[in-house]
This record gives sequence, C-alpha cells and structure tokens, in this order.
Amino acid sequence: MAAETDFNKLMTSLKAKQYAPVYYLFGEEHHFIDEVSNFIEANVLNDGEKGFNQMVLYGKDSDVRTIVSNARRFPMMAPYQVIIVKEAQSLKELDEFESYFEKPVPTTILVICNKSAKLDKRTKFYKSLSKHVIFESKKLYDNQLPPFIEAYLKSKGFKIGPRAVNLIAESLGADIGKIINELEKLIINKHDEREITDTDVELKIGISKEFNIFELIGAVAMKNSARAFHIAHHMGKAKDFSIIATLINMNSFFNKAYIVKQSKIKDRGELQKKYGFNYYQAADYINAATRYSSEELEKCIRIMHEYDLKSKGVNNISATPDELLKEVLIKIL
Repeated sequence: MAAETDFNKLMTSLKAKQYAPVYYLFGEEHHFIDEVSNFIEANVLNDGEKGFNQMVLYGKDSDVRTIVSNARRFPMMAPYQVIIVKEAQSLKELDEFESYFEKPVPTTILVICNKSAKLDKRTKFYKSLSKHVIFESKKLYDNQLPPFIEAYLKSKGFKIGPRAVNLIAESLGADIGKIINELEKLIINKHDEREITDTDVELKIGISKEFNIFELIGAVAMKNSARAFHIAHHMGKAKDFSIIATLINMNSFFNKAYIVKQSKIKDRGELQKKYGFNYYQAADYINAATRYSSEELEKCIRIMHEYDLKSKGVNNISATPDELLKEVLIKIL
C-alpha cells in the first residue's frame, strides 16, 4: 500500500519534524507542490548546515543517475542531507530511481517535484515508490475554494464574510496561484483592520460586488429578468469581461439546479453533504429548481452549449461578447 497522504497531514508531519527519506510530489495543482518543497527547503536544515548539505536540482538540467549519486552521499556535520528535484517531469528514465527507492539512504531527504497529473500505479516504478511518501496535488473543486480562501486568510490573521468569499471564488475560479496573489493584495491594503469586506474585494481586486456572475446567477435563479439584464449590461462593459467564463459558470449553475430538481432536496445543508455543493450557492440552485421545470433547465443547458460554441466563433459572424450574453438571457428568461 502506497504511503499516500493529503496536504494537511503532510504539512503536519513536516512541522513535527517527522521526516521521510523520499517524498514524491506530483499533480496538476502546482501551488501545493511548491508549498511542500519550499517548506522542506526552508526548515529542515539551519542556515549553517545548508551550505554543504542542501541542493536544488532541475529535471531539465539533470538526470536520474546524477540525482541518485548525490542522494547516496552522507551529510557533513548535519543530521540530514536535503535534495530537492524541481521540474522532475522533464527527467527521462524515471525507472532508474527504482533501485534507490528500494534502499534509500536514511540520512538523505529526497524530494521529487513532478508537476504532471499522472502516476501509473501498474508500473514497477510505482511499486518501488509505494514504500515512501506520495502526495498528489489535485485541483480544488468549486466547493473547496471558499474553505481554502477562509483558511488561507485565517492563517494570516484575517477573517472574511461568506459573500466576499464567494465573490472571489466565483470570479477567479480554481487558479490557486491567482487567488493567493489577489488575497495578498487585500492583506497588504488592510493595515490595522483584520476583516476582508465586499468593498475591499471590489476596490482592490476589481470584482464588482453588484455586477458579477454571482449576482447574475442569483437574478436568473429568481427569473428576475429586469435585474438580470441590468447586471449583464454592466458586466459586459467591464474591460475584463469574459463571455466564455460566464457561460461556464452558468452551465455549471443550471446543471446543479437540474440535480437539485431531480433530487427534490430543499435544504442547503443536505445538498452540501450529499453533493458537495457550496452552502451559500445552494440557495440559488434551490430557487432555480423551484421556478424552472425540468424541461426548462434542460433547455437552458442546451443553450449554454450552443453559446459556448458561438463564443468561440462557431456560427457567429459578428456578435460581441456582451451581445451574446444578452441573447442568452433572452432565450432562458
């Protein structure tokens, strides 16, 4: 059985100085891979020990034999030697690690950072690796973004309300690096205050608290045509407006509303528990499920697919992004 772990357990063990001889970090979410490797790089050895006992290698500039040769050395006047291999996805012949994985040097901490999404569990490579720490860094799901944002700010000594959290999550999507950059902007500008507000999000990140996808979906869920068109008008004027991103969010909304319609569940907590839906966004799914028939929701999903193609130039000669959004609203409301 592979010693697979999650981010929180891995960081807890590292902070407790419970080290393993090999860490294999892989996956498509690069942020968490960097977090782990940066922590090891900064904290395992002190500054005096790092000079002779810590090295950072890059896959594109190295090879497995060189890495293994270095890993077999013993530390000099330090408890460990730390070797961090970044961009390991560029390495060739990964199977040459197998003999080292079978018998690693206990005083070496070898950290392999492979920023690719796949690890074939049927291979001999995986079998030899399975004795060590394996961490897959996965993209966060939509419902995991608000808790991540809240936890990140809490770790910095800040708190944030659910509305502001959802504004950020809905507008920035699952790009963790981008989210963190924007959160750091908010933190820098707060000075002595410790709470992030809707106004902060609007002023510092540039996400309108009134004219955004979150508010548009709320209006569509209520079949409030006047408000939906008003919001769409202002959204379409924004210099960073993306019809593709808007349609992706609306398609996700209608699909979830359809699930709620079929489930007949009207409790947000129950929807969160059963389907992993965001607790606050679940109110919109319930509103839509109440006001739209199953046939209407199916039609809305088809319209999203139709206009996704149009937004990419298929069967669309001249309509602008804001015009496409208005066409969508005309058809669904």
